[in-house]
Amino acid sequence: MGTLAAGSGTTEYRVVLIQPESHGVLAFAAAGSFRLPRVSILAMSRPARELQRAIRDTWGIAAFILDTCVAPHGASPCAVAELRSSGISGDLEEVALDRIIGSDLTSEERHDCQLLFDGQSTLPVARMGWINEAINWVASVTGRRFSTENDVEQLNAGGGFVLLRLRTDDGRSYWLKATGVPNMHELSITSCLSGLYPDFLPKLVAIRNDWNAWLAEDAGKQLSDPPADAVFIRAVRSFASLQIQTIGAVEVLLAARAFDLRIPVLRHHLDDVAVFLIDAMTRQTTAKVAPLSRHRVLELGEILGDALCQVEALGIPDMLIHNDLNLGNILSDGTNCVFTDWSEAAVGNPFLSFERFRLLNRDAEGELRRVYGEVWREYLSQASIDRACQLMPLLSIFACLYGRGDWLVDTGKITPQFESYARSLARHMDRAAKNPELREALCR
Repeated sequence: MGTLAAGSGTTEYRVVLIQPESHGVLAFAAAGSFRLPRVSILAMSRPARELQRAIRDTWGIAAFILDTCVAPHGASPCAVAELRSSGISGDLEEVALDRIIGSDLTSEERHDCQLLFDGQSTLPVARMGWINEAINWVASVTGRRFSTENDVEQLNAGGGFVLLRLRTDDGRSYWLKATGVPNMHELSITSCLSGLYPDFLPKLVAIRNDWNAWLAEDAGKQLSDPPADAVFIRAVRSFASLQIQTIGAVEVLLAARAFDLRIPVLRHHLDDVAVFLIDAMTRQTTAKVAPLSRHRVLELGEILGDALCQVEALGIPDMLIHNDLNLGNILSDGTNCVFTDWSEAAVGNPFLSFERFRLLNRDAEGELRRVYGEVWREYLSQASIDRACQLMPLLSIFACLYGRGDWLVDTGKITPQFESYARSLARHMDRAAKNPELREALCR
């Protein structure tokens, strides 16, 4: 029936393939009804790119993914795509949307499709014909040509988000990124950082406020896993240099909607997080690991409070941190390293970023400490640098759990999945609190 069987580690999608001119959708005839085609993609992949590939490989159809959504009650997710080629597979027929069997689309999904047909989508980058508008805009602001559909690679889509890589006829590459809720602020912080510190981000070419989007030049490849030592150390030194330049820019970065992870803020919310964790532990259902007791959570709160006070006493200035630092967000062209994906940009203690680098390449920890120390020795004593490094394994986990801090205000964000994640981080904090190096730092 034109469905790829879902296997281990894959996710099956229902696919609404829309003919942009007629607003018909492609479907399979089955027992007097019409059913949506389905494809399966790897669960831990970029859905838009893999959906495009699966649609092309299965039916020979080029499509642009407009949106994806998760259906309620455990149903398979749904992808809505605009056809970019005229040929139709012999197994597929074009039919009106209302002829699709009721069980294949929820009433909300049908309503959203009708909004697309009527040109009333609330998502500016999820409109039929938007991809052509985007290509024309990129061509106009770069002065370059994009002659074939192969020039455009779609990586992300859904919820007002899109990530495209566009290749010009002369071999240049650009990245077009748009963000929706809850990452609308990424445009603001990216624009701010690009203006103030252009050497540390991909070169910003243009901004489209009506799409909440920006265009940047290609800046190289993501770091490999594991990263090459020389490139990794270059990235560490570059990021530390970026941080140094942001000393004194805290208010500017906060105004650009960076999150506030300064030590007083973390300390202020310590009790709230402890109360939440105590409550979350009571709802643990797995028996694989024991939940932390109320006494242990409170004890962790005291240890965290002590660690926060001690790191604050070191007098380290607040500055830019990247609270989602991973190998995919570090780009290298063979000479320079730049940093991207700033939705979790924050201001706080710079050694929180040191700890994230340490976790990316534990084998290079000694060299990492040496390089980071070289950058900071102008501002801190070696004893303060060592103390900060010792305290960060625990504090970085707490900072990760606190995140944007919005979940402490909007309890609707506290889902069972978030509680499970929080319990996992609490167990990591429990192990970090038992580390002899941390105990040594706290006893000084």
